[in-house]
Amino acid sequence: MVVEKRQKNSLEETVSPTRNNGYNMAKCDRFGQSSNTSRLSSAMEGMDHIFVVDKFQLLFCYVPKVACTNWKRILMILQGSLGIDDNLPHMEVHLRAHRSLKTLAHLKPAELKKVMSYTKILFVRDPFTRLLSAYRDKLEKAGRADSDLFRRRWNSRMTGHTSVNQAQRQRNDVTFEEFANYLANPLNTLDIEEEEHWRPIIKLCNPCAIKYDFVGRFEQLERDSRYVLNDLLHSNFTGGLVSSTNFSNSSDNALLKRYFAGLTLETLKGIYQRYQLDSELFGYSSLQQLVERLVKPYRDDDTKMIQVKRSKTGTVG
Repeated sequence: MVVEKRQKNSLEETVSPTRNNGYNMAKCDRFGQSSNTSRLSSAMEGMDHIFVVDKFQLLFCYVPKVACTNWKRILMILQGSLGIDDNLPHMEVHLRAHRSLKTLAHLKPAELKKVMSYTKILFVRDPFTRLLSAYRDKLEKAGRADSDLFRRRWNSRMTGHTSVNQAQRQRNDVTFEEFANYLANPLNTLDIEEEEHWRPIIKLCNPCAIKYDFVGRFEQLERDSRYVLNDLLHSNFTGGLVSSTNFSNSSDNALLKRYFAGLTLETLKGIYQRYQLDSELFGYSSLQQLVERLVKPYRDDDTKMIQVKRSKTGTVG
C-alpha cells in the first residue's frame, strides 16, 4: 500500500487537540532566546534533527525518547521508502531513516527557502520523564548491544572513575544519582552526538526561532499523532501507532519518585535550570511543582535549600 495525500472533504469535521498544545513562544524572550522568526531560513540551516518529507510538504523534528523510532518509521512510510507492513528491528529503523530521510542540514540555501512554508511538526515530553527514560534505556539496561555501548562510553565520564577494578569496568555501572549530577553540572555542555538522548529540545529543534505549526505531546501520543496524520497531512495512513518500541515505563509517577526522591534539591534545581525553557515553553511543571511531586516531604520555609536524603539508586525492575 502506498500512502498518499488525500483531498480533504469540505464537510469533514476537524477535531483539534488545541493546535499550540501549550506551546508559548513568548517565553523565549525571558531566557534570552529570540522568538523573531523573520530570519527563519538561517535558523533552520544545519538542523540535523529536522526531517524533510517533500511528498507531504512536512518538516518533522524528532526528539529522542519522544516516540522518535515510531515516527521515523511513519515518516519513511509516508515518503515511500518503507512498506507499511515492513517490520524492522529497533536499531534498523534508525539506521535506515538516516540513510533514506533527508534533514535540513542537507539542504542548500535555495532549498531551505522552498521548505520554509512546509508544515512544521514537533512532539515533546515532560523533561523529567524523558530523562528517566533515557537513563533506563541507555545506561541501566544491561545485555543489549546499544545500551552496553553507552554504558562503556559514559561510565568514566559520568562517574568520574578513570581507573576502576576489573569487575567495575565490566559492569560499567552508572547510578541514577551520577547521571543526575552530570546533567545538573552546567559545565557539561551535552554536545557529544550520543547526548541527543538527554539534550534539551530547544537545542535539538530550535523552537524559539522556528514556529512549529503543531506541537504534539508524548502524554497524548495516540490522539496527537492521529491529528497530524489525518487532519494536518490529510494522509491515508492506516498503520498502527506504537507508543514505544523500547518500553521503560518512565512516565509512571510512582517509578519517577523512586528515582528522583534520592536526589538533593541542589541537584534537582540544577537539572531543572538546564531544562527550564523546555518546561516553560511547552507548559510542563515548575520547579516548585516538581519538588511537591517528587521529593516530599519538604520544608516550605526553607527557600535556600531543601535537603533530601541522598542515596544511590540502583537498578529498579
